[in-house]
Amino acid sequence: LSGLEVLCSLRWQTKPMKAIRALCGHGQVTRSMLKLRSANRCHVYALYGRSWGRQSFSSQVAALRELTGGEVIFNMLIEHGVDTVFGYSGGAVLPLIDAFHGKNIKWITSAHEQCSGHSAAAYAKSTGKFGVAIVTSGPGLTNMVTPMQDALTDGVPMVVFSGQVPTGAMGTDAFQECPATEITRSCTKWNYVCLDFNQLPWAVNEAFRIAKSGRPGPCHIDLPKDIVSMSAKVPEAIFKKASVSSADAPPMLDMTAVQKAADLINKSKRPILYVGQGASHCPEIVSQIAHKANIPVTTTCHGMGIFDEQDPLSMHMLGMHGAAYANFAIQNADCIIAVGSRFDDRTTGIVAKYAPKARAAEKDGSGGIIHINIDKSTFGKVLQPTVALWADTEHALEALEPLVSTNTREEWLKQCQAWKKEHKFNYVKAPGGRLKTQQVIEAVNTHLEQKPPTKEVFVATGVGNHQMMSCQFIRWKKPRTFITSGSLGVMGAGLPFAIGTQVANPDALTILIDGDGSFGMTNMDLQTVKRYKLPIKIAIMNDDRQQMVWIWQRLFFEGRYISVTNDNPDFVALAQAYGIKAVHCDNEADLPKVIEEWLTSDGPMLVDFKVVPDICLPMVAPGKALDEMILLQDRDAVLGTEEELGSMKFEGLAPS
Repeated sequence: LSGLEVLCSLRWQTKPMKAIRALCGHGQVTRSMLKLRSANRCHVYALYGRSWGRQSFSSQVAALRELTGGEVIFNMLIEHGVDTVFGYSGGAVLPLIDAFHGKNIKWITSAHEQCSGHSAAAYAKSTGKFGVAIVTSGPGLTNMVTPMQDALTDGVPMVVFSGQVPTGAMGTDAFQECPATEITRSCTKWNYVCLDFNQLPWAVNEAFRIAKSGRPGPCHIDLPKDIVSMSAKVPEAIFKKASVSSADAPPMLDMTAVQKAADLINKSKRPILYVGQGASHCPEIVSQIAHKANIPVTTTCHGMGIFDEQDPLSMHMLGMHGAAYANFAIQNADCIIAVGSRFDDRTTGIVAKYAPKARAAEKDGSGGIIHINIDKSTFGKVLQPTVALWADTEHALEALEPLVSTNTREEWLKQCQAWKKEHKFNYVKAPGGRLKTQQVIEAVNTHLEQKPPTKEVFVATGVGNHQMMSCQFIRWKKPRTFITSGSLGVMGAGLPFAIGTQVANPDALTILIDGDGSFGMTNMDLQTVKRYKLPIKIAIMNDDRQQMVWIWQRLFFEGRYISVTNDNPDFVALAQAYGIKAVHCDNEADLPKVIEEWLTSDGPMLVDFKVVPDICLPMVAPGKALDEMILLQDRDAVLGTEEELGSMKFEGLAPS
């Protein structure tokens, strides 16, 4: 569109007649249909050149239905395409959840409000649709803070409804009262306490609009009990309006910036695509550009699977515990194309030493850093890009593709393959046939590749060594199939994530790879697995430790260990108490047959894998550049022996 067309489009919304004259006066309209709505009439103006005629149509009287506030919200959810909500009951929210009784939105009761929030987030993560959670007032709402913050930092479209004490009791420290919107203001994109029945439809529409616009995120509506209990005659038109509300239009694309980005890519000799979850909806165009221009691709943990990791151009995940070859490629690339990623500290190392070759190429105009993101606040937040493209990633890449030249880049690809061969993920086996976490995950991946299921496969994790080792030893082929907590790093999210994923994808194979520490935080949600007969396959990497933190205490605090050992229950007996099949596995001889039984069982099944603790390598230590990694050959110097600390000394702050 030209600037004039955009201006006239905007003016149409406020001063339509002036917009008509402006368009006609500049010869922009030859034949079109424009509508003006007033309170009682709909006038249709047909334009032919500079002349127009008018026809009028009488509006129909809207039908009215008597509904409670809870029923209004329920009907709004239907109009927004919601088919499942996750929640937990409580007194203040009863007028809302009563509207769900016997209706066609599935209600999933979790064991705890935090679990409800994480399950709703996983529903959204695995589908791209909205996740919806409903909780009561006071502690019900405060238990949702962690899931909302996690959804905010990981860009998850989620809408949370909380009950609240009646408006007359607000501010009196009433039973189960808390200042809900004050608490959630910093962990949501938008929040609102609804003090007027008439504002309910607007508030719901606004929450869904904002949650999906730009970079997705959570929105929260607080609902006083008397407002939701109130009844009124509600026009049907309210719900029809809801059905056409949508996310804001994406940003307009600056074609000058697109051309500049294409020029830098074409001039570069060693480009790399650094892809985040902002490209989850457009894997095809990512692959098309990568193959056309022979550009290697590395991803963030949330971006894994956007580009098939079995493709020779894939450099797999980069970062603190990412592939050494990906980190080397980033540091040696003369052009970094960041697509839907935000230069998180776990992917950059120390920023002052990040991307030296790209920075040098920026100075002579032969490369640099291109940053494509729909959230313009990310530009310059960590580092200043050479070219910033504020756009939907799909739109930007589609505009770039015809401008990017075909290029063989044989020397660069040869170097990347050499790094992949020299620094592939590996580990030191435990003596006596005992198991390591890496070994178990590697065996899971082998089974999935050798005997591929006919179902779609999702993998959820908690947070810790098992999470990073899952990134390393599973080859990801499709977007939205790795469900984990990234930026916030929430231990305990794994089981509710798996539940939300399985509910959203009932015909899929959902695998949970969890650590004993993470699983211990939310294992009460096994009752949800039982209640809804969810066929989730649960694997616990049980080393009786919070091993990742234990390693940091050994390296940065001279082996002064505190608060890192776990006194675990018998996880098999725990699962069996919920009626879930479960077995132990502690040796490599039994590993293949246990994995076969586990992954092919009909219902839910848990395996307690007794593993030997280990360090997750590679690792970029704090204060180090992305290519200054601790590699597998450094393992003995880092860990030392049982009697002595390692010879490699560490200074500064331990990782968070």
